[in-house]
Amino acid sequence: MASGLIFIPKIVSLLVILGLVLFGIVEFRKGHIGRISIAGNAFLLWQIFFSSWNVLPSWFQWYLNLGTIFAVIAVPSYLFKNSFKTSLPTEFYKIAFVLYGSFSIIVAIIIAIYLKIPLI
Repeated sequence: MASGLIFIPKIVSLLVILGLVLFGIVEFRKGHIGRISIAGNAFLLWQIFFSSWNVLPSWFQWYLNLGTIFAVIAVPSYLFKNSFKTSLPTEFYKIAFVLYGSFSIIVAIIIAIYLKIPLI
């Protein structure tokens, strides 16, 4: 893949990964994840694994694609929350917390390291 599409310097990505630990603790204590955090974590996964797309297992690619779908649902819901006066279903947040919470992102990175997938 074209590595020129990676627009965040590697050191920033590494600092964000370290920040995930802190955010994971906060999310775990609150027991939920916000819509912007869902999108941010999904986009962070893309930032980390985009350059390795060709070597990712297909299930991992599906995981990244599903994260994009969650982000596409979460961002407009956040931006237009006053217009619709409704929230996303509780199940959406529960599934997003399990799949795209900060601790889940750390687990995905650990799995990638175990599978010898190059990061960033």
